[in-house]
Amino acid sequence: MARTWIISEYCYPVVVTTGYYVTEIAEYMAAKGLDVGIITSNNTYYASDESSQLKFEEHKGVKIYRKIHKQISKDDNKKRIVRLLSLSFSFFWMSLRHLKKGDQVIVLTNPAFFMLFMPLVRCFTGCKYHILVHDIFPENLSSLGKVNQSSSLYKLLKRVFDKAYSKADSLISIGNDMSNVLAGKVNGKTPINLITNWADVDEVRPQAKEETETYKRVKDFAARHVLFQFAGNLGKAQGLDNVLAAISKVETDEARFLFVGAGAKLDDINAFAETHKNTCSFGFVSRSMQNDFLNACDIGIVTLADGMYGLGVPSKSYNIMATGRPILYVGEEDSEVALFVKKYGIGWVVRPNDPIALKKQIEEIIKERDTLKQKGIKAREVAEKVYGKDVVLEQYYQFIKKQND
Repeated sequence: MARTWIISEYCYPVVVTTGYYVTEIAEYMAAKGLDVGIITSNNTYYASDESSQLKFEEHKGVKIYRKIHKQISKDDNKKRIVRLLSLSFSFFWMSLRHLKKGDQVIVLTNPAFFMLFMPLVRCFTGCKYHILVHDIFPENLSSLGKVNQSSSLYKLLKRVFDKAYSKADSLISIGNDMSNVLAGKVNGKTPINLITNWADVDEVRPQAKEETETYKRVKDFAARHVLFQFAGNLGKAQGLDNVLAAISKVETDEARFLFVGAGAKLDDINAFAETHKNTCSFGFVSRSMQNDFLNACDIGIVTLADGMYGLGVPSKSYNIMATGRPILYVGEEDSEVALFVKKYGIGWVVRPNDPIALKKQIEEIIKERDTLKQKGIKAREVAEKVYGKDVVLEQYYQFIKKQND
């Protein structure tokens, strides 16, 4: 029987970012009877992540083949580029060793360079491969200010990666906006399938904020106020400078803002919280505690920086819905999160890079706080019926089953 493979920089026991999604997809397909293997590394996303030094292990029926090498900080750009190049070469040789004719391969966009090797892997092994797009290169580098779009380097990377995406047997997009961007890159040469991220509705359930350990630790700060929370990666792609600028302008004393997470902007947020009494920085909390900290608020804040249209979908949006909290989304009005927030009436959408508009929306939410409960009930309903984990994972299984027919 042909094997289904997933190739990703991160997977079990890493349970954040793509590591979580890769592991869940693989386990689900194995449980449905498919022969599933993963080619991965021992890399971790956060220093606190658990890692495995086993070159091979079997986990819940999934065979995991792992490249072991020295950890390098993901925030050191030069060393990370060297590591990702090295890892891509390692994945290339591992793929030639393990993949066989007729195998179906889901390739993640990390490490990005490995996508460039996959046409050769297909040629030598006879497999078919499908790119699961979590990142779009090099557009995401430009949006983060790492490469200027007018530069020769960007134009070269654009040609190379556009060709890499178009060479796949198909692409899997996680958002309608991402599908639009990909369609422009491949010019109709490659089929694009939409399979969104999911809400873990069994593990993440509504709970009164007062019952959570997170809220108890900030009770003196948050009591008798409407608590807005940003939880997750405090990175540059999130447009957090815009959020902080808006918070600094909020005139009502009824709003409080809680930041939970770690990332490149953590120091800025800590410094901001020290000088603004309406803001608290909680720091990093393990993903295993997400049911607690996501329930510790009245409203979940989700953001993407200006220029990030179609380049990513904040996955935390789905589990915020699972807690029965409405979403305050800051991003492009036709982006994936904005579309479902407006479609189902489960929150508010504010354009990016406009702190005045965001400030006004926050103050408007305070005035209509009586609507929060109903929006939250609707959000939970949508999470269960539209974005439930088993609903989405079944789509991956049916996708692979169709490829094998």
